[in-house]
Amino acid sequence: MPLPSQYRQHMSLPARTDIDPEYRFDLTAIYASPTEWEDAYEQLCSRLSELQSLVVDPVSAAAELETLLDAVADCFRRKQRIELYATLAANVATDSDDAADRKRRSERLTETFEPAVTAALRRIGEAKEYIDDLPESDRRYARNLRAQARHVRSADVEEAIAAFEEPLGASSRIVRAARLEDFEPPVVERPDGKSVEVRYGNRRTELSHPDREYRRRVFEAYHGRMDRYEHTLTRAFGEKLQAAHAEASVRGYDSIRQRALNQRCYPESGLRASLPEKVHDAMLEAVRGNLDPFHDALSLRKRRLGVDRLRPWDLQVSIAESDPPELDFESARDHILAALEPLGEDYVERAKQFFTQRRIDVYPTQDKRTDIPAYCPSSAKDGAYILANFEGDLRTAFFICHELGHAMHVEYEREGATRYANAPRPVEEVPSILHELLLVDHLLDEGGALADGAQNRLLECIGGNFYGAARSAAFTHALAQHVEDGEEITVDRARDIAASLREEFYAPVEFGDHPGRRLPVSGIREAYSNYQYVLGAMGALSVHSQLRNGDFTPESYRDFLRSTGRQESVVLFETLGCDVWTAEPFEMAAGTFGEYVSAFDEEKEN
Repeated sequence: MPLPSQYRQHMSLPARTDIDPEYRFDLTAIYASPTEWEDAYEQLCSRLSELQSLVVDPVSAAAELETLLDAVADCFRRKQRIELYATLAANVATDSDDAADRKRRSERLTETFEPAVTAALRRIGEAKEYIDDLPESDRRYARNLRAQARHVRSADVEEAIAAFEEPLGASSRIVRAARLEDFEPPVVERPDGKSVEVRYGNRRTELSHPDREYRRRVFEAYHGRMDRYEHTLTRAFGEKLQAAHAEASVRGYDSIRQRALNQRCYPESGLRASLPEKVHDAMLEAVRGNLDPFHDALSLRKRRLGVDRLRPWDLQVSIAESDPPELDFESARDHILAALEPLGEDYVERAKQFFTQRRIDVYPTQDKRTDIPAYCPSSAKDGAYILANFEGDLRTAFFICHELGHAMHVEYEREGATRYANAPRPVEEVPSILHELLLVDHLLDEGGALADGAQNRLLECIGGNFYGAARSAAFTHALAQHVEDGEEITVDRARDIAASLREEFYAPVEFGDHPGRRLPVSGIREAYSNYQYVLGAMGALSVHSQLRNGDFTPESYRDFLRSTGRQESVVLFETLGCDVWTAEPFEMAAGTFGEYVSAFDEEKEN
């Protein structure tokens, strides 16, 4: 079978079998074989039937409620494992029809899974009188599921919603097809004479090339080709918001945003986390009111590059004095582990296991997903796995370090009951961004080109996660309000909002004739997903500062990781010293970023 276009250009990559098994996933730790996966799939279907039999009659005793809660948690636990294996296997064998079919089947589970779970939620919602009689370990789970029952609808409606959930994901698949499968990458010649196909997965790498004229040609070639899909991408994002609006209305939420801020934690165990809309408002208002440090970083970039006008093709290239250092994987691993030492010996020993137990798929290979630098799916039973595309450089080493933060979060949160082994979306980026900050600290101590590269990554990481994500969050919120007002998401409307936000956030940059041409959202992920990066950066900066000055101990941080499935998001931020109802923690984060910019500037001047 011919490869989709997003993989054809990777035929020069090594075959997967050419890579030492040490650097490849060992998925047999999840299921010994695809046959065992099939058995687990059938067992889950049987377990769902048993769950449905438990809710035929109302709950009449605490013991019955406990049995029902255990059955719900068990179904989620089984589903996590099935999805984890199917996803990882498909992502390292994109040419396999069997792997693609398993992934498709795991996604279609929703049609039977959700009606069974929502039927259970209805019964749990009726059983308030028995909750206090449950074991203490069950009460939070019961109360959380009972609160969700307010938004559960009749069995017929729930079945219809579940049946349409997979088709309603078409907007994301359209965006993926436009950017990957159907996109014909332009070919641009590098200064060394090599021809490069510029695509979604490598455009940032090519835009980091030191030759400015080459960067301009890459930018214009890629975005000139993407302009052909402007109406398609805008329409797809509009449809995503329309679908979200319809579901929010059916479930009794006041807005798309309210529904989006009340989502299941990951890995999904049934628990739903909530973030008040007022916190989202406080976040956007505070970040937009503290843009000066970000503007200063862009002005610093302009000076460091020595250009008269800062253009969009100047935003990815390193502004470090040294050339980006090469780095083999073993060196990257050692630097990452050394960077984590401030979090304690136990933490480092657990982190080592991800390297020794074949939980990191390290290198890009033929037929592996390479449109993303790295990501970290998990299940409470099996822990986390990191799919990476390490390219022998500091940039992709930071990506592995980032994903290892997610992996370590899972490692600690799964110490208790699997139903609590998860994290609310608002806090899930705290551990990953903290990892990057600690790696920066370590590499600054190393000095030389590593230190230069680390400083550059520091500005890139916080600038993107705190400010860039806030711009995307503001864009989504503005368009969602148009949808809720019954207005169409037209190309002109999306362009105007995007252009206004670019002018606000990126004031020192000259975007030329098309400042609002490119949507500042991926279009693939759920609407309102960007806020978690803003909150994650803010929380990570707070923890990093407190760890350094002794106000927050490594033990306290590890306890935080263990507790994320057991507390509400706002309370979790309070344990990190952040009152997210107010502007204060966001202002402090902006101020810290400003200090990083000043320190970079002063060091280079000296």
